[in-house]
Amino acid sequence: MTTYALVDAQGVVTNIILLENSAAYKAPEGLTLSKETDTPYEIGGTLLSGVYTPPARPAPPPPPVPSSISDRQFFQQLAVAGIITEADALASNAAVIPSPLLAIINAMPVSQQFAAKMLVSGATVFERNHPMTIAIGAAYGMTSDEIDAFFRAAAAL
Repeated sequence: MTTYALVDAQGVVTNIILLENSAAYKAPEGLTLSKETDTPYEIGGTLLSGVYTPPARPAPPPPPVPSSISDRQFFQQLAVAGIITEADALASNAAVIPSPLLAIINAMPVSQQFAAKMLVSGATVFERNHPMTIAIGAAYGMTSDEIDAFFRAAAAL
C-alpha cells in the first residue's frame, strides 16, 4: 500500500488515501493524485510545484489565568509594566502604597479608602477576581484581557 494525497487546483491537500494500484484509481474531478514523499502529507497542507507545506497550526491557547499572585509578584509586575517605579515596588515591601495606587484609592469614596489601603498595603496575595483588582485595572484603562495578561506575566516572575 502506498500513501497518496488528493490535491485540488489550488494545491491544497483535500484527502489522504492508501492505494495498492494507483494506475487503477481515477481521482475525482478537479483533484489530482500525488504520491507522498518522505514528509507525511496532512489534509489542509499545500503541494505546489512539488513542494509540500504543512497546514498552519493554530497558536496554542494562553496559559490559564492564575486566580492569585503574591504581593511580591503584584508589585514587581507593576514595575515591569511601567505603572510604578522599581523604587515604589521595593518600598511596597515596607507596606508603603505606591503613589499611583494611592491616587486610585484616594479617588474612591471616603468610606472605602481605609479598607482599600489595608488591603493593598497588607495583602500577601492578590486575587484576580477581587473587586479591588478590577477597580485598579479599570482605573488604568485595562481591559479584562489585559488584567489577565498582567496576572499571567506576574505569575511567571
